[in-house]
Amino acid sequence: MPIISLKNLKRNKSSQKINSVLRHTEQVKRPDLATLLFGLLIFIVIVFYYGPDVPITIGVILLLVSMFSLELLFFKTFHPEILKEPGKVILMEIVVILMLSFIILIETSNNLSSYFFPIGSAAILLTILTTPFAAAMNVFAIAVLAGVFGNFSMDCFLVAVIAGLAGIYSARDIRNRRDLNKCGLLLLIANIFSISAVSLIKNVSIFQLGTNIVWGAGNVIISVIIASGLLPVFESLFGITTNIRLLEIGDFNNPLLKRLMLEAPGTYHHSLMVGNLAENACEKIGANSLLARIGAYYHDIGKLKNPQYFIENQLHSGDKHKSLKPNISVIILKRHIKDGLALAEEYKLDKVIRDIIQQHHGNTLMEFFYNKVLEEVKDKKQIDEKEFRYPGPRPRTKEAGVLMLADSVEAACRTLAEPTFSRISGLVRKIITNKFIDQQLDNCDITLANLEEIQKSFTNTLSSIYHSRIEYPEDKEEKAVE
Repeated sequence: MPIISLKNLKRNKSSQKINSVLRHTEQVKRPDLATLLFGLLIFIVIVFYYGPDVPITIGVILLLVSMFSLELLFFKTFHPEILKEPGKVILMEIVVILMLSFIILIETSNNLSSYFFPIGSAAILLTILTTPFAAAMNVFAIAVLAGVFGNFSMDCFLVAVIAGLAGIYSARDIRNRRDLNKCGLLLLIANIFSISAVSLIKNVSIFQLGTNIVWGAGNVIISVIIASGLLPVFESLFGITTNIRLLEIGDFNNPLLKRLMLEAPGTYHHSLMVGNLAENACEKIGANSLLARIGAYYHDIGKLKNPQYFIENQLHSGDKHKSLKPNISVIILKRHIKDGLALAEEYKLDKVIRDIIQQHHGNTLMEFFYNKVLEEVKDKKQIDEKEFRYPGPRPRTKEAGVLMLADSVEAACRTLAEPTFSRISGLVRKIITNKFIDQQLDNCDITLANLEEIQKSFTNTLSSIYHSRIEYPEDKEEKAVE
């Protein structure tokens, strides 16, 4: 059974086209000063390094211009989203300049070997802070620079490329700062093999081979030290939230999570359940499952201001909203978004978490209170529907979109008297379809195929949680006694 009708599909496609046009028209083209300075610095280094030999200087400039132009073209074609983040562009340029400094230092020194060049640190940093694709493109560029400034040495280029690729592969799924040491092991193996291969091809002595490998081992140590030292600096400087940082935020000893557990235990349990649902679904559609889970822990922290007004915390106190007018209830419920953002600022939570807090309801209509007001008035035109919607914005990332769906689904499933697989499946499908029809998912790049995978994941996860318990004979006897 398809999750969305053909009519809704057509509407969604037209909506996506409109949103795409709007996004393109909102982009403002402006000169990137950092990139210009980066190019100027590379030019100055080339002139000073090869200055006396004009033909070589011109040739090197042409080579590097063509290489960086092609790299820019690759980014625009395959990963344009990276170029829309100025911080990450500047970060990549800083790392390249840092590696260029090492190259110049090594090549102008009589005591250092070219095998000591710590390109592994660049690979690790860029993989964690940007993407493996961006890291690979920059590693190749840095390797070319190593070859160019190493008297056009092919062995410098090859060893740098192999070490860089090993660093990218080893850092692709890092979730703990201690895992950086494991990257060093793969880097060491890659260096030993590549340096040995190049040295044997050059027919060096056994002593020189051993010396080269020792330099390669030193390269690994320096690479891990540089990556470990610069990672928290770049995280803070550019406001990038890595998986390592997310795990630190998600520590249950965090003061804010402790407050949630003690002051709003119902919301705390709900957040854990939503995190479980969102994480499993994000794994199915290729989104950041860790971000979804940690974001779920914090998405409702605004309820700490008035926990007793939210149903999951009303176990014995009764429904507070029965004595309130619908418009007052709506104000209180809306308020938890603003309160959540204030607490996130107070506890210095990262921007990706604040975005999830702000977007996890989108501009969804609070149907219960809206319908209640409609029943009380004669002229329905007097009621403005916007007053009964959350402030938004609608989810802008896959993780925020999945979390919105998980939040609604988990809350709804708790109301099922008999949560069988078929009932859970029907409820999940209904909620996802309603969110889609209400255009809550238009801005978060979730496809129809993704929605089908999300629906299956939610259903399976919830069925495993709310599965029907087998009724044993003693249970029947207890019921008879009661």
